[in-house]
Amino acid sequence: MYRYLALIWEPDDPSAAAAAQALALRLQSAAEPWERVVHANNLLLFHSGAATGSSETRALAEGAGAVCGTLFPRETSDAELSDPRAVLMKAWGRYVAVLREARTGVVRVLRDPTGTLPCFVTQHERVHVVFSDVESCLSLGIRFSVNWRYIAAYVPYSALQIRATGLNEVTEVQPGECLTIAGGTGASELLWSPLDARRRGLIEDPVSAAAMVRETVRVCVHAWASRHRSVVHNLSGGLDSSIVLSCVVNAPSRPQITCVHYFAPASGEDERKYARLAASHFQAELVECPLDATALDLQKLLSIRYSPRPWFYIYDLEQGPLEAQIAASHGATSIFSGASGDGLFMQARAELAIADYLRIHGWRPRLLRIALDAARITRTSLWQVLRQGIARHLKRPIRSSLSELDTVRTLVPREVFAAARDDDSLIHPWLAGVRGIPPGLRWHILCVSIPPAFYSAFADGPLERTAVLFSQPLIELCLRIPSYVWTSGGTDRSVARAAFAQDLPPPIIRRTQKGAIDRHNLRLMHKNQAFLREMLLDGLLVRHGLLDRTRLEEFLGGDSTPPGFEYNEVLRQHLCTEVWLRRWTALTNPYGC
Repeated sequence: MYRYLALIWEPDDPSAAAAAQALALRLQSAAEPWERVVHANNLLLFHSGAATGSSETRALAEGAGAVCGTLFPRETSDAELSDPRAVLMKAWGRYVAVLREARTGVVRVLRDPTGTLPCFVTQHERVHVVFSDVESCLSLGIRFSVNWRYIAAYVPYSALQIRATGLNEVTEVQPGECLTIAGGTGASELLWSPLDARRRGLIEDPVSAAAMVRETVRVCVHAWASRHRSVVHNLSGGLDSSIVLSCVVNAPSRPQITCVHYFAPASGEDERKYARLAASHFQAELVECPLDATALDLQKLLSIRYSPRPWFYIYDLEQGPLEAQIAASHGATSIFSGASGDGLFMQARAELAIADYLRIHGWRPRLLRIALDAARITRTSLWQVLRQGIARHLKRPIRSSLSELDTVRTLVPREVFAAARDDDSLIHPWLAGVRGIPPGLRWHILCVSIPPAFYSAFADGPLERTAVLFSQPLIELCLRIPSYVWTSGGTDRSVARAAFAQDLPPPIIRRTQKGAIDRHNLRLMHKNQAFLREMLLDGLLVRHGLLDRTRLEEFLGGDSTPPGFEYNEVLRQHLCTEVWLRRWTALTNPYGC
Protein backbone atom coordinates (compact mmCIF):
# COMPACT_ATOMS: atom_id res chain seq x y z
CA MET A 1 0.00 0.00 0.00
CA TYR A 2 1.23 3.46 -0.89
CA ARG A 3 2.70 5.66 1.86
CA TYR A 4 4.60 8.91 1.98
CA LEU A 5 6.57 10.64 4.73
CA ALA A 6 8.22 14.07 4.62
CA LEU A 7 10.76 15.58 7.02
CA ILE A 8 10.80 19.39 7.13
CA TRP A 9 13.01 21.67 9.25
CA GLU A 10 14.42 25.15 9.35
CA PRO A 11 17.38 25.57 6.94
CA ASP A 12 19.53 27.37 9.53
CA ASP A 13 18.91 24.92 12.40
CA PRO A 14 21.80 22.41 12.46
CA SER A 15 20.41 20.36 15.35
CA ALA A 16 17.07 19.94 13.56
CA ALA A 17 18.92 18.98 10.38
CA ALA A 18 20.84 16.32 12.34
CA ALA A 19 17.60 15.00 13.84
CA ALA A 20 16.05 14.82 10.38
CA GLN A 21 19.02 12.90 9.02
CA ALA A 22 18.81 10.46 11.94
CA LEU A 23 15.12 9.88 11.22
CA ALA A 24 15.91 9.38 7.54
CA LEU A 25 18.53 6.77 8.33
CA ARG A 26 16.08 4.90 10.58
CA LEU A 27 13.43 5.00 7.88
CA GLN A 28 15.73 3.67 5.18
CA SER A 29 16.95 0.86 7.44
CA ALA A 30 13.40 -0.24 8.32
CA ALA A 31 12.07 -3.58 7.17
CA GLU A 32 9.67 -1.83 4.82
CA PRO A 33 11.42 -0.54 1.67
CA TRP A 34 11.34 3.27 1.53
CA GLU A 35 12.66 5.28 -1.40
CA ARG A 36 13.89 8.87 -1.12
CA VAL A 37 12.16 10.98 -3.75
CA VAL A 38 13.08 14.55 -2.76
CA HIS A 39 16.33 15.69 -1.14
CA ALA A 40 16.48 19.46 -0.68
CA ASN A 41 18.20 21.74 1.82
CA ASN A 42 15.43 21.40 4.44
CA LEU A 43 13.11 18.79 2.95
CA LEU A 44 13.39 15.03 2.67
CA LEU A 45 10.47 13.13 1.17
CA PHE A 46 10.12 9.36 0.99
CA HIS A 47 7.55 6.98 -0.37
CA SER A 48 6.79 3.27 -0.24
CA GLY A 49 4.46 1.01 -2.19
CA ALA A 50 4.27 3.26 -5.24
CA ALA A 51 4.50 0.28 -7.59
CA THR A 52 0.99 -0.87 -6.66
CA GLY A 53 -2.34 0.74 -7.41
CA SER A 54 -2.77 4.23 -8.85
CA SER A 55 -0.71 6.17 -6.31
CA GLU A 56 2.72 7.55 -7.12
CA THR A 57 5.05 10.34 -6.09
CA ARG A 58 5.57 12.99 -8.73
CA ALA A 59 8.79 14.85 -7.93
CA LEU A 60 9.04 18.43 -9.13
CA ALA A 61 12.18 19.95 -10.59
CA GLU A 62 15.11 21.31 -8.57
CA GLY A 63 13.98 20.27 -5.10
CA ALA A 64 10.66 22.10 -5.42
CA GLY A 65 8.89 19.22 -3.69
CA ALA A 66 6.52 16.55 -4.92
CA VAL A 67 2.89 15.62 -5.37
CA CYS A 68 2.04 12.37 -3.59
CA GLY A 69 -0.90 10.17 -4.54
CA THR A 70 -3.05 10.21 -7.67
CA LEU A 71 -3.17 13.35 -9.78
CA PHE A 72 -5.33 14.05 -12.82
CA PRO A 73 -3.92 17.22 -14.42
CA ARG A 74 -6.14 19.50 -16.43
CA GLU A 75 -3.67 20.20 -19.26
CA THR A 76 -0.96 21.51 -16.97
CA SER A 77 2.79 21.21 -16.62
CA ASP A 78 4.95 20.48 -13.58
CA ALA A 79 6.01 24.13 -13.48
CA GLU A 80 2.41 25.11 -12.86
CA LEU A 81 2.21 22.74 -9.89
CA SER A 82 4.70 24.68 -7.77
CA ASP A 83 2.01 26.88 -6.21
CA PRO A 84 -0.80 25.41 -4.04
CA ARG A 85 -3.53 27.55 -5.60
CA ALA A 86 -2.40 26.55 -9.08
CA VAL A 87 -2.56 22.86 -8.10
CA LEU A 88 -6.15 23.30 -6.92
CA MET A 89 -7.15 25.02 -10.14
CA LYS A 90 -5.25 22.90 -12.64
CA ALA A 91 -5.54 19.38 -11.25
CA TRP A 92 -7.73 17.08 -9.16
CA GLY A 93 -7.41 13.63 -7.66
CA ARG A 94 -6.35 12.01 -4.40
CA TYR A 95 -3.16 13.77 -3.46
CA VAL A 96 -1.03 15.68 -0.99
CA ALA A 97 1.34 18.25 -2.47
CA VAL A 98 4.53 19.08 -0.54
CA LEU A 99 5.88 22.23 -2.19
CA ARG A 100 9.14 24.00 -1.33
CA GLU A 101 10.09 27.57 -2.15
CA ALA A 102 13.75 27.50 -3.20
CA ARG A 103 14.64 31.05 -2.15
CA THR A 104 13.24 30.98 1.39
CA GLY A 105 12.99 27.27 2.20
CA VAL A 106 9.31 27.71 3.13
CA VAL A 107 7.41 24.45 2.68
CA ARG A 108 3.67 24.31 1.95
CA VAL A 109 1.62 21.14 2.37
CA LEU A 110 -1.66 21.06 0.44
CA ARG A 111 -4.26 18.32 0.88
CA ASP A 112 -6.71 17.92 -1.98
CA PRO A 113 -10.35 18.96 -1.35
CA THR A 114 -11.60 15.37 -1.04
CA GLY A 115 -9.08 14.48 1.65
CA THR A 116 -9.07 10.88 0.44
CA LEU A 117 -5.30 10.57 0.93
CA PRO A 118 -4.49 10.99 4.65
CA CYS A 119 -2.27 13.87 5.73
CA PHE A 120 -1.10 14.07 9.35
CA VAL A 121 1.58 16.15 11.03
CA THR A 122 3.68 15.67 14.16
CA GLN A 123 6.91 17.20 15.47
CA HIS A 124 10.03 15.42 16.64
CA GLU A 125 13.09 17.34 17.86
CA ARG A 126 12.08 20.47 15.90
CA VAL A 127 11.44 18.44 12.74
CA HIS A 128 7.96 18.54 11.21
CA VAL A 129 6.98 15.05 10.11
CA VAL A 130 4.19 14.96 7.50
CA PHE A 131 2.88 11.46 6.92
CA SER A 132 0.01 9.35 5.65
CA ASP A 133 0.36 6.33 7.97
CA VAL A 134 1.14 6.68 11.69
CA GLU A 135 2.76 3.24 11.79
CA SER A 136 5.58 4.74 9.75
CA CYS A 137 6.23 7.14 12.63
CA LEU A 138 6.10 4.35 15.20
CA SER A 139 8.84 2.56 13.29
CA LEU A 140 10.98 5.69 13.75
CA GLY A 141 10.61 5.56 17.52
CA ILE A 142 8.20 8.54 17.70
CA ARG A 143 5.72 8.08 20.55
CA PHE A 144 2.19 9.37 21.06
CA SER A 145 -0.49 9.70 23.76
CA VAL A 146 -4.29 9.57 23.69
CA ASN A 147 -6.15 12.87 23.29
CA TRP A 148 -9.09 12.31 25.64
CA ARG A 149 -10.69 15.64 24.81
CA TYR A 150 -11.02 14.51 21.19
CA ILE A 151 -12.37 11.10 22.22
CA ALA A 152 -14.97 12.77 24.47
CA ALA A 153 -16.29 14.61 21.42
CA TYR A 154 -15.94 11.67 19.03
CA VAL A 155 -18.10 9.34 21.11
CA PRO A 156 -21.30 11.43 20.66
CA TYR A 157 -20.30 12.78 17.24
CA SER A 158 -18.44 10.14 15.26
CA ALA A 159 -18.64 12.31 12.12
CA LEU A 160 -16.23 14.74 13.76
CA GLN A 161 -13.72 16.17 11.28
CA ILE A 162 -11.30 18.74 12.72
CA ARG A 163 -7.57 19.38 12.86
CA ALA A 164 -7.19 17.64 16.22
CA THR A 165 -6.99 13.84 16.28
CA GLY A 166 -7.17 11.09 18.84
CA LEU A 167 -3.46 11.61 19.56
CA ASN A 168 -2.18 14.69 21.39
CA GLU A 169 0.92 14.95 19.24
CA VAL A 170 -0.79 14.60 15.84
CA THR A 171 -2.84 17.10 13.87
CA GLU A 172 -4.56 16.59 10.54
CA VAL A 173 -4.32 18.86 7.51
CA GLN A 174 -7.93 19.29 6.45
CA PRO A 175 -9.25 18.75 2.91
CA GLY A 176 -8.58 21.84 0.83
CA GLU A 177 -6.21 23.20 3.47
CA CYS A 178 -2.64 24.39 3.07
CA LEU A 179 -0.16 24.14 5.94
CA THR A 180 2.74 26.58 5.64
CA ILE A 181 5.85 25.55 7.61
CA ALA A 182 8.26 28.41 8.22
CA GLY A 183 10.21 29.73 11.16
CA GLY A 184 9.83 26.44 12.98
CA THR A 185 6.03 26.72 13.14
CA GLY A 186 3.07 25.79 10.97
CA ALA A 187 0.13 27.99 9.92
CA SER A 188 -3.03 26.62 8.34
CA GLU A 189 -5.15 28.28 5.68
CA LEU A 190 -8.18 26.99 3.80
CA LEU A 191 -7.57 27.44 0.08
CA TRP A 192 -10.68 25.51 -0.96
CA SER A 193 -14.12 25.52 0.60
CA PRO A 194 -17.46 24.02 -0.49
CA LEU A 195 -18.86 27.55 -0.46
CA ASP A 196 -16.37 28.47 -3.20
CA ALA A 197 -18.09 26.00 -5.51
CA ARG A 198 -21.52 27.37 -4.62
CA ARG A 199 -20.43 30.90 -5.54
CA ARG A 200 -19.97 29.83 -9.14
CA GLY A 201 -23.73 29.93 -9.48
CA LEU A 202 -26.72 27.71 -8.75
CA ILE A 203 -27.92 25.08 -11.19
CA GLU A 204 -31.69 25.06 -10.72
CA ASP A 205 -32.93 23.46 -13.94
CA PRO A 206 -33.29 19.70 -13.29
CA VAL A 207 -32.67 18.78 -16.93
CA SER A 208 -29.44 20.77 -17.13
CA ALA A 209 -28.36 19.47 -13.72
CA ALA A 210 -28.91 15.85 -14.80
CA ALA A 211 -26.90 16.33 -18.00
CA MET A 212 -24.00 17.90 -16.10
CA VAL A 213 -24.05 15.20 -13.39
CA ARG A 214 -24.00 12.45 -16.00
CA GLU A 215 -21.03 13.96 -17.84
CA THR A 216 -19.05 14.70 -14.68
CA VAL A 217 -19.63 11.26 -13.13
CA ARG A 218 -18.46 9.60 -16.33
CA VAL A 219 -15.34 11.77 -16.54
CA CYS A 220 -14.39 11.03 -12.93
CA VAL A 221 -15.05 7.29 -13.06
CA HIS A 222 -13.23 6.96 -16.39
CA ALA A 223 -10.23 8.77 -14.95
CA TRP A 224 -10.01 6.40 -11.99
CA ALA A 225 -10.60 3.37 -14.22
CA SER A 226 -7.71 4.42 -16.48
CA ARG A 227 -5.24 3.74 -13.64
CA HIS A 228 -6.08 0.03 -13.33
CA ARG A 229 -6.13 -2.97 -15.64
CA SER A 230 -8.46 -4.86 -13.34
CA VAL A 231 -10.78 -3.72 -10.55
CA VAL A 232 -13.21 -5.27 -8.10
CA HIS A 233 -16.45 -3.33 -7.75
CA ASN A 234 -18.60 -3.51 -4.63
CA LEU A 235 -22.05 -3.81 -6.19
CA SER A 236 -24.90 -3.53 -3.70
CA GLY A 237 -27.53 -3.26 -6.42
CA GLY A 238 -28.45 0.22 -5.23
CA LEU A 239 -28.49 3.34 -7.37
CA ASP A 240 -24.99 4.64 -6.60
CA SER A 241 -23.04 1.41 -7.10
CA SER A 242 -25.03 0.67 -10.29
CA ILE A 243 -24.19 4.13 -11.66
CA VAL A 244 -20.50 3.45 -11.07
CA LEU A 245 -20.75 0.08 -12.80
CA SER A 246 -22.41 1.66 -15.85
CA CYS A 247 -19.48 4.05 -16.18
CA VAL A 248 -16.69 1.53 -15.61
CA VAL A 249 -17.94 -0.90 -18.25
CA ASN A 250 -17.95 1.95 -20.79
CA ALA A 251 -14.58 3.40 -19.78
CA PRO A 252 -12.24 3.96 -22.76
CA SER A 253 -9.47 2.05 -20.96
CA ARG A 254 -11.70 -1.04 -20.68
CA PRO A 255 -10.44 -2.47 -17.37
CA GLN A 256 -11.50 -5.95 -16.36
CA ILE A 257 -14.26 -5.61 -13.76
CA THR A 258 -15.44 -8.16 -11.22
CA CYS A 259 -18.48 -7.28 -9.13
CA VAL A 260 -18.83 -8.52 -5.58
CA HIS A 261 -22.09 -8.53 -3.63
CA TYR A 262 -22.56 -9.30 0.07
CA PHE A 263 -25.76 -10.70 1.47
CA ALA A 264 -26.90 -12.10 4.81
CA PRO A 265 -29.16 -15.08 4.04
CA ALA A 266 -29.58 -16.28 7.63
CA SER A 267 -31.04 -12.94 8.68
CA GLY A 268 -33.37 -12.62 5.70
CA GLU A 269 -31.54 -9.53 4.39
CA ASP A 270 -30.95 -10.58 0.82
CA GLU A 271 -30.80 -8.12 -2.09
CA ARG A 272 -29.14 -10.33 -4.66
CA LYS A 273 -31.93 -9.76 -7.18
CA TYR A 274 -30.87 -6.13 -7.64
CA ALA A 275 -27.18 -6.92 -7.89
CA ARG A 276 -27.90 -9.71 -10.36
CA LEU A 277 -30.08 -7.38 -12.41
CA ALA A 278 -27.35 -4.74 -12.64
CA ALA A 279 -24.55 -7.22 -13.37
CA SER A 280 -26.62 -9.02 -16.01
CA HIS A 281 -27.59 -5.74 -17.65
CA PHE A 282 -23.92 -4.89 -18.19
CA GLN A 283 -22.74 -8.49 -18.68
CA ALA A 284 -20.35 -8.16 -15.76
CA GLU A 285 -19.06 -11.02 -13.64
CA LEU A 286 -20.76 -11.17 -10.24
CA VAL A 287 -19.36 -12.94 -7.18
CA GLU A 288 -21.94 -13.39 -4.42
CA CYS A 289 -20.55 -13.56 -0.90
CA PRO A 290 -22.75 -14.73 1.99
CA LEU A 291 -22.16 -13.14 5.39
CA ASP A 292 -22.30 -15.48 8.38
CA ALA A 293 -22.55 -13.70 11.72
CA THR A 294 -21.90 -16.90 13.64
CA ALA A 295 -18.49 -17.32 11.96
CA LEU A 296 -17.17 -13.83 12.71
CA ASP A 297 -15.00 -13.47 15.80
CA LEU A 298 -14.94 -9.86 16.97
CA GLN A 299 -11.88 -10.53 19.13
CA LYS A 300 -9.86 -10.16 15.94
CA LEU A 301 -10.55 -6.44 16.23
CA LEU A 302 -7.81 -6.34 18.85
CA SER A 303 -5.25 -6.61 16.06
CA ILE A 304 -6.23 -3.47 14.15
CA ARG A 305 -3.44 -1.35 12.74
CA TYR A 306 -2.57 1.87 14.57
CA SER A 307 -4.21 5.04 13.28
CA PRO A 308 -4.46 8.64 14.58
CA ARG A 309 -8.17 8.33 15.30
CA PRO A 310 -10.84 5.62 15.60
CA TRP A 311 -12.70 4.32 12.57
CA PHE A 312 -15.37 1.71 11.79
CA TYR A 313 -13.55 -1.61 11.60
CA ILE A 314 -16.36 -4.18 11.25
CA TYR A 315 -16.47 -3.90 7.46
CA ASP A 316 -12.74 -4.52 7.11
CA LEU A 317 -12.91 -7.44 9.52
CA GLU A 318 -15.82 -9.15 7.82
CA GLN A 319 -15.48 -8.28 4.15
CA GLY A 320 -11.85 -7.27 3.73
CA PRO A 321 -10.48 -10.84 3.45
CA LEU A 322 -13.14 -11.74 0.88
CA GLU A 323 -12.30 -8.70 -1.23
CA ALA A 324 -8.57 -9.40 -1.03
CA GLN A 325 -9.08 -13.00 -2.14
CA ILE A 326 -11.28 -12.04 -5.08
CA ALA A 327 -8.93 -9.25 -6.12
CA ALA A 328 -5.89 -11.55 -6.00
CA SER A 329 -7.60 -14.19 -8.15
CA HIS A 330 -8.46 -11.55 -10.78
CA GLY A 331 -5.26 -9.51 -10.63
CA ALA A 332 -7.19 -6.44 -9.44
CA THR A 333 -5.35 -3.48 -7.93
CA SER A 334 -8.30 -1.46 -6.63
CA ILE A 335 -11.75 -1.88 -5.15
CA PHE A 336 -14.30 0.57 -6.49
CA SER A 337 -17.61 1.37 -4.83
CA GLY A 338 -20.48 3.83 -4.90
CA ALA A 339 -19.61 4.97 -1.38
CA SER A 340 -20.43 8.61 -0.59
CA GLY A 341 -23.06 8.73 -3.32
CA ASP A 342 -25.86 9.10 -0.79
CA GLY A 343 -24.36 12.31 0.56
CA LEU A 344 -23.34 13.71 -2.82
CA PHE A 345 -26.74 13.09 -4.38
CA MET A 346 -28.71 14.23 -1.30
CA GLN A 347 -30.39 10.96 -0.39
CA ALA A 348 -31.60 12.20 3.01
CA ARG A 349 -33.17 15.25 4.64
CA ALA A 350 -35.76 16.10 1.95
CA GLU A 351 -37.55 18.40 4.40
CA LEU A 352 -34.65 20.84 4.20
CA ALA A 353 -35.56 21.63 0.59
CA ILE A 354 -38.44 23.86 1.75
CA ALA A 355 -36.24 25.95 4.02
CA ASP A 356 -33.60 26.22 1.29
CA TYR A 357 -36.09 27.45 -1.29
CA LEU A 358 -37.47 30.04 1.13
CA ARG A 359 -33.94 31.20 1.99
CA ILE A 360 -33.02 31.64 -1.69
CA HIS A 361 -36.30 32.68 -3.38
CA GLY A 362 -38.73 33.61 -0.64
CA TRP A 363 -42.49 33.01 -0.78
CA ARG A 364 -43.31 31.96 -4.34
CA PRO A 365 -45.92 29.59 -5.79
CA ARG A 366 -43.29 26.93 -6.54
CA LEU A 367 -42.93 26.43 -2.79
CA LEU A 368 -46.04 24.20 -2.71
CA ARG A 369 -44.60 21.98 -5.44
CA ILE A 370 -41.37 21.60 -3.48
CA ALA A 371 -43.27 20.83 -0.30
CA LEU A 372 -45.30 18.17 -2.12
CA ASP A 373 -42.09 16.55 -3.42
CA ALA A 374 -40.65 16.54 0.11
CA ALA A 375 -43.87 15.03 1.51
CA ARG A 376 -43.73 12.18 -1.01
CA ILE A 377 -40.12 11.40 -0.12
CA THR A 378 -40.58 11.60 3.65
CA ARG A 379 -44.02 9.93 3.46
CA THR A 380 -45.64 12.59 5.60
CA SER A 381 -48.51 14.96 4.93
CA LEU A 382 -48.00 18.05 2.82
CA TRP A 383 -48.96 20.39 5.65
CA GLN A 384 -46.74 18.65 8.17
CA VAL A 385 -43.61 18.86 6.03
CA LEU A 386 -44.49 22.42 4.96
CA ARG A 387 -44.84 23.45 8.59
CA GLN A 388 -41.50 21.85 9.44
CA GLY A 389 -39.77 23.53 6.52
CA ILE A 390 -41.14 26.97 7.34
CA ALA A 391 -40.17 26.55 10.98
CA ARG A 392 -36.65 25.61 9.92
CA HIS A 393 -36.49 28.67 7.67
CA LEU A 394 -37.57 30.99 10.48
CA LYS A 395 -35.28 29.35 13.02
CA ARG A 396 -32.31 31.40 14.12
CA PRO A 397 -29.05 30.19 12.50
CA ILE A 398 -27.63 27.29 14.47
CA ARG A 399 -24.58 27.99 16.60
CA SER A 400 -22.69 24.81 15.86
CA SER A 401 -22.60 22.49 12.86
CA LEU A 402 -22.52 19.58 15.29
CA SER A 403 -26.21 20.21 15.97
CA GLU A 404 -26.92 18.93 12.45
CA LEU A 405 -25.28 15.63 13.38
CA ASP A 406 -27.47 14.91 16.39
CA THR A 407 -28.48 11.26 16.28
CA VAL A 408 -29.82 8.80 18.77
CA ARG A 409 -27.01 7.81 21.12
CA THR A 410 -28.90 6.12 23.90
CA LEU A 411 -25.73 4.97 25.65
CA VAL A 412 -23.99 8.36 25.81
CA PRO A 413 -24.72 10.55 28.86
CA ARG A 414 -26.43 13.85 28.11
CA GLU A 415 -23.65 15.89 29.65
CA VAL A 416 -21.17 14.33 27.22
CA PHE A 417 -23.38 15.43 24.33
CA ALA A 418 -23.75 18.93 25.73
CA ALA A 419 -20.04 19.43 26.32
CA ALA A 420 -19.21 18.56 22.71
CA ARG A 421 -22.11 20.51 21.20
CA ASP A 422 -21.08 23.70 23.03
CA ASP A 423 -17.40 23.50 22.07
CA ASP A 424 -16.75 25.81 19.12
CA SER A 425 -13.32 24.29 18.51
CA LEU A 426 -15.08 21.14 17.28
CA ILE A 427 -16.76 22.87 14.33
CA HIS A 428 -15.50 21.72 10.94
CA PRO A 429 -13.10 24.33 9.47
CA TRP A 430 -15.34 24.55 6.38
CA LEU A 431 -18.18 25.85 8.55
CA ALA A 432 -16.35 27.69 11.32
CA GLY A 433 -17.49 31.29 11.43
CA VAL A 434 -20.02 30.75 8.63
CA ARG A 435 -23.57 31.83 9.41
CA GLY A 436 -26.78 32.10 7.46
CA ILE A 437 -26.22 29.50 4.77
CA PRO A 438 -29.29 27.45 3.76
CA PRO A 439 -29.75 24.42 6.06
CA GLY A 440 -29.84 21.99 3.15
CA LEU A 441 -26.51 23.29 1.91
CA ARG A 442 -25.09 23.00 5.43
CA TRP A 443 -26.21 19.38 5.55
CA HIS A 444 -24.79 18.76 2.07
CA ILE A 445 -21.42 20.16 3.16
CA LEU A 446 -21.39 17.94 6.24
CA CYS A 447 -22.14 14.92 4.04
CA VAL A 448 -19.03 15.53 1.94
CA SER A 449 -16.80 16.51 4.87
CA ILE A 450 -15.80 13.01 5.99
CA PRO A 451 -13.21 11.39 3.68
CA PRO A 452 -13.56 7.63 3.18
CA ALA A 453 -10.83 5.42 4.63
CA PHE A 454 -7.71 4.93 2.52
CA TYR A 455 -5.92 2.24 4.52
CA SER A 456 -7.30 -1.10 5.57
CA ALA A 457 -7.75 -1.57 9.29
CA PHE A 458 -5.92 -4.91 9.16
CA ALA A 459 -3.78 -6.43 6.43
CA ASP A 460 -1.27 -4.15 4.78
CA GLY A 461 -1.91 -5.30 1.21
CA PRO A 462 -1.53 -3.64 -2.19
CA LEU A 463 -5.25 -3.02 -2.75
CA GLU A 464 -6.52 0.54 -2.96
CA ARG A 465 -10.10 1.33 -2.00
CA THR A 466 -11.51 4.08 -4.19
CA ALA A 467 -14.83 5.83 -3.68
CA VAL A 468 -14.82 6.98 -7.30
CA LEU A 469 -17.81 9.30 -6.87
CA PHE A 470 -15.96 11.20 -4.14
CA SER A 471 -14.03 13.27 -6.67
CA GLN A 472 -13.45 17.01 -6.62
CA PRO A 473 -15.16 17.89 -9.94
CA LEU A 474 -18.30 15.98 -8.94
CA ILE A 475 -18.36 17.38 -5.39
CA GLU A 476 -18.08 20.92 -6.73
CA LEU A 477 -20.87 20.33 -9.22
CA CYS A 478 -23.26 18.67 -6.75
CA LEU A 479 -22.83 21.53 -4.26
CA ARG A 480 -24.11 23.94 -6.92
CA ILE A 481 -27.39 22.03 -7.21
CA PRO A 482 -29.80 23.13 -4.44
CA SER A 483 -31.56 20.56 -2.29
CA TYR A 484 -34.97 21.34 -3.83
CA VAL A 485 -33.63 20.33 -7.26
CA TRP A 486 -32.37 16.99 -5.89
CA THR A 487 -35.92 16.28 -4.62
CA SER A 488 -37.76 17.34 -7.77
CA GLY A 489 -40.42 14.87 -8.86
CA GLY A 490 -40.85 13.52 -5.34
CA THR A 491 -37.94 11.07 -5.33
CA ASP A 492 -34.63 11.36 -3.52
CA ARG A 493 -31.49 11.73 -5.63
CA SER A 494 -33.80 12.63 -8.53
CA VAL A 495 -31.05 14.38 -10.51
CA ALA A 496 -28.82 11.30 -10.41
CA ARG A 497 -31.76 9.06 -11.34
CA ALA A 498 -32.58 11.22 -14.35
CA ALA A 499 -28.93 11.42 -15.33
CA PHE A 500 -28.60 7.64 -15.67
CA ALA A 501 -32.16 6.62 -16.52
CA GLN A 502 -31.01 5.65 -20.03
CA ASP A 503 -28.24 3.41 -18.68
CA LEU A 504 -29.71 1.44 -15.78
CA PRO A 505 -32.52 -1.10 -15.54
CA PRO A 506 -35.81 0.64 -14.60
CA PRO A 507 -36.24 -1.28 -11.30
CA ILE A 508 -32.94 0.13 -10.05
CA ILE A 509 -33.80 3.66 -11.18
CA ARG A 510 -37.14 3.39 -9.34
CA ARG A 511 -35.71 1.77 -6.23
CA THR A 512 -35.92 4.06 -3.17
CA GLN A 513 -35.47 1.64 -0.26
CA LYS A 514 -31.96 1.20 1.08
CA GLY A 515 -30.61 -2.19 2.05
CA ALA A 516 -30.05 -2.90 5.75
CA ILE A 517 -28.25 -5.51 7.82
CA ASP A 518 -29.86 -4.84 11.19
CA ARG A 519 -30.74 -8.49 11.76
CA HIS A 520 -27.25 -9.52 10.74
CA ASN A 521 -25.85 -7.08 13.30
CA LEU A 522 -28.20 -8.50 15.93
CA ARG A 523 -26.94 -12.04 15.28
CA LEU A 524 -23.38 -10.78 15.31
CA MET A 525 -23.85 -9.17 18.72
CA HIS A 526 -25.50 -12.23 20.20
CA LYS A 527 -22.69 -14.47 18.99
CA ASN A 528 -20.05 -12.15 20.47
CA GLN A 529 -21.97 -11.08 23.56
CA ALA A 530 -19.35 -12.23 26.05
CA PHE A 531 -16.62 -10.30 24.24
CA LEU A 532 -18.78 -7.18 23.99
CA ARG A 533 -19.55 -7.25 27.70
CA GLU A 534 -15.91 -7.78 28.59
CA MET A 535 -14.76 -4.92 26.34
CA LEU A 536 -17.44 -2.33 27.06
CA LEU A 537 -18.91 -2.75 30.54
CA ASP A 538 -15.62 -2.14 32.32
CA GLY A 539 -13.81 -0.54 29.42
CA LEU A 540 -12.03 2.77 29.06
CA LEU A 541 -15.09 4.58 27.71
CA VAL A 542 -17.13 3.63 30.78
CA ARG A 543 -14.27 4.47 33.13
CA HIS A 544 -14.00 7.95 31.64
CA GLY A 545 -17.75 8.52 31.93
CA LEU A 546 -18.34 8.58 28.15
CA LEU A 547 -20.81 5.67 28.18
CA ASP A 548 -23.65 4.96 30.59
CA ARG A 549 -22.75 1.59 32.12
CA THR A 550 -26.24 0.87 33.45
CA ARG A 551 -27.89 1.40 30.08
CA LEU A 552 -25.12 -0.49 28.35
CA GLU A 553 -25.56 -3.50 30.64
CA GLU A 554 -29.32 -3.51 30.00
CA PHE A 555 -28.74 -3.34 26.28
CA LEU A 556 -26.17 -6.14 26.22
CA GLY A 557 -28.07 -8.35 28.59
CA GLY A 558 -31.04 -9.53 26.55
CA ASP A 559 -31.51 -11.79 23.54
CA SER A 560 -34.96 -10.53 22.63
CA THR A 561 -34.14 -6.88 21.96
CA PRO A 562 -35.52 -6.00 18.51
CA PRO A 563 -33.14 -4.87 15.76
CA GLY A 564 -32.51 -1.16 15.76
CA PHE A 565 -30.01 1.63 15.38
CA GLU A 566 -28.38 0.83 18.71
CA TYR A 567 -26.68 -2.17 17.13
CA ASN A 568 -24.87 0.09 14.70
CA GLU A 569 -24.11 2.43 17.59
CA VAL A 570 -22.52 -0.37 19.62
CA LEU A 571 -20.71 -2.17 16.81
CA ARG A 572 -19.64 0.66 14.53
CA GLN A 573 -19.07 3.35 17.13
CA HIS A 574 -18.42 2.34 20.72
CA LEU A 575 -16.80 -1.06 20.25
CA CYS A 576 -14.45 0.24 17.56
CA THR A 577 -13.53 3.26 19.68
CA GLU A 578 -12.88 1.05 22.71
CA VAL A 579 -10.66 -1.24 20.64
CA TRP A 580 -8.72 1.78 19.31
CA LEU A 581 -8.21 3.04 22.86
CA ARG A 582 -7.07 -0.36 24.12
CA ARG A 583 -4.49 -0.59 21.33
CA TRP A 584 -2.99 2.82 22.03
CA THR A 585 -3.05 2.64 25.83
CA ALA A 586 -1.39 -0.78 25.73
CA LEU A 587 1.36 0.73 23.59
CA THR A 588 1.83 4.02 25.45
CA ASN A 589 0.98 2.90 28.99
CA PRO A 590 1.06 -0.88 29.41
CA TYR A 591 0.13 -0.59 33.11
CA GLY A 592 -3.22 1.14 32.51
CA CYS A 593 -4.61 4.50 31.47
